[in-house]
Amino acid sequence: MKKILILGANPETVSLILKAKEMGIYTIVTDYDPNAFAKKYADQAENINAVDVDALVGLAQREKVDGVVVGVAEALLPAYCKVCERLGLPAYSDISAFEIMTRKDHFKNKCREYGVPTIREYSPDDLDSVEYPVIVKPVDGCSSKGITVCHSREELSRAVEHALEFSRSGKYLIEEYMTGDEVISYYVMQDGNPIFVGMCDRYTYKARKELVQLPTSYIYPSRYIDSYLKHSDQAVKNMIKGLGLDNGSIFFQCFVDKDGIVRTYEPGYRLNGAQEHLIISKVSGIDAKELYINYALYGKVADKDLAPLSDPKPSRISCKLSPIVKLGTISRMTGLDEIKAMPDVVDIRPSYNEGDTVTGEGTLKQIVCRFFIVSDSKEKLKESIDRIQDVFRVYDEKGENMLIGLFDTGIIERLY
Repeated sequence: MKKILILGANPETVSLILKAKEMGIYTIVTDYDPNAFAKKYADQAENINAVDVDALVGLAQREKVDGVVVGVAEALLPAYCKVCERLGLPAYSDISAFEIMTRKDHFKNKCREYGVPTIREYSPDDLDSVEYPVIVKPVDGCSSKGITVCHSREELSRAVEHALEFSRSGKYLIEEYMTGDEVISYYVMQDGNPIFVGMCDRYTYKARKELVQLPTSYIYPSRYIDSYLKHSDQAVKNMIKGLGLDNGSIFFQCFVDKDGIVRTYEPGYRLNGAQEHLIISKVSGIDAKELYINYALYGKVADKDLAPLSDPKPSRISCKLSPIVKLGTISRMTGLDEIKAMPDVVDIRPSYNEGDTVTGEGTLKQIVCRFFIVSDSKEKLKESIDRIQDVFRVYDEKGENMLIGLFDTGIIERLY
């Protein structure tokens, strides 16, 4: 039996572990936290910090692992590269590529170089020219940490200090605050060929003006896919090729401007924590999790050509529903068994167990669970989401409902 070492054990890594086990592979997961959520799903769990290269190499050698993969944690990518190099095992990319993909400033420079529409930004040396509102973010942050929306120079100064607290490099970006619709585009790469596999519209909830918007729902396919294909797709493919991103998967966060142009501003060269692969694999048969596992073990993402399988404009309509909750301790979650039995629900991925405490206001830690739904019509999709939101409940220690910002399914009726 093949053995694979998985770095990181956050909740979003569970689906990767389960896919590897489904493929008949022995899974070893490691994380510094002995209580990390995904550990209980693996065949073997270790308490090694996933950035401790020496310890990881020692573990891999002792256990005679056949491949190494990263869960969804961007911060682990440099350690992943070093571990693979020392073990002589395949890594789907190298540190130089990850440096560009994990630095918002470097990435946006590449967008401009290849003609990919992106978002206006302001130089920290010319703050007098700033037109508010703007958004301030660390150049190397993730999971919405260190991000602030600013409406004045006074707020901007505080936001810069906040962003620097979450920046390893001590740098930040000031960008125009976009108010248009949000979309995310997805590609897989096979032997140097970038394949456009999907695009969704991202709907959000914002508790207070100084907090970033948190996603409550992703609808596939996007209403803006034709505009993206016209103005962005080829330039993005050229950028992927030019950067030498030959294998794996990549997603791009984007905003739609007032003219309907999709503007790309941030990438993720890894599995997406949003786990869109659970929908794309159902619709097209291209499963990013499987691609990463194959590459780790065999040095190639697949034996067959994946391009003919791609279906970025499927006839079915899908949703990833992401209920969010207030901060506090979860005493009870109800409705999950009923939801699992619904015919259009293809997967459910909780982020917490009962008894866990939700922290990190204004970050993705407020997402309590993710529901993946694939329907034959928008009417069936709306019906499924309404049912989920009717039966799913999360209660705190006082017995009060913690759910906030439910998705308005009237959007599906009006826009799709």
